[in-house]
Amino acid sequence: MKVIALLIALFVNSLMPPGGWRSATGFNRYAAWLQQRLMPMGLWDQPLGAAILLLPLLLPVLALQLVFSDALLGFVWIGLSILALCFAFGGGETIETELAHFLMAWRQGDETAARASLTVLQGGSPLAEGVEFAALPEAAASAMVLRARTRLFSPVFWFMIFGPVGAVAYRFVVLARAFSDGHDNTGPRFCECLARLLGWLDWLPNRLLVLGLALAGHFKWAWSRWETAGSDNEDARLINAAFGAVGSTDDSLEAVEDAHALLRRALYVWVAFAAALVLFGLG
Repeated sequence: MKVIALLIALFVNSLMPPGGWRSATGFNRYAAWLQQRLMPMGLWDQPLGAAILLLPLLLPVLALQLVFSDALLGFVWIGLSILALCFAFGGGETIETELAHFLMAWRQGDETAARASLTVLQGGSPLAEGVEFAALPEAAASAMVLRARTRLFSPVFWFMIFGPVGAVAYRFVVLARAFSDGHDNTGPRFCECLARLLGWLDWLPNRLLVLGLALAGHFKWAWSRWETAGSDNEDARLINAAFGAVGSTDDSLEAVEDAHALLRRALYVWVAFAAALVLFGLG
């Protein structure tokens, strides 16, 4: 049932408009409200603050998952899984649409629009200063790899492990990390806790994504660049491995499109592997 729910969710997500119930607006309001009440008591700027923030959101999802696991021959569970995955995939436009906006702006030579599209592709993070227009395609390819990891591969991984609550939990951790980064008064211990938690959640998906990219592209180059890259920055290692799997150091738009196609093939590898696990009774 997980594979069926995943395939339906991928299709439904491609048709859904951005914003709405999947956006970060509601979560940010809730986090700000809770912060105002926990901060005076000294309960916010610590791991307990993150737990108080996340657990009330996750426990109802877990309860629904357990209660309706077998309801109506599993169709209720499939519906819950589709909703959870669509939420976990993010509230913005699809990665394909975000990338298409950048490619169109680049081809038209519109630097302002290209930089704005790249900021969206980077999840709202501003572009580093000093990046020249000619280097934007490489930055777009890098952002696309990380965007795909956060909005697609990691949610799928945790869904396959824990079901709907796994996908929802990952999304809420991502939202909490973004909230901590976007507000100056969230506290260093709170920010560090969320950063560490998200790093743990991405650790195994990063490696499985590299494996999928290697199988879908140039295996030797991908794995070699993953192993030789510095171990201090997981995101940089993932990007290096993706560029190796593409098999090109070119920073042209063709290389960006090749990286996008490679990510799609890696997703097919993941779905095929998940189907194999189900076929052998392991999923």
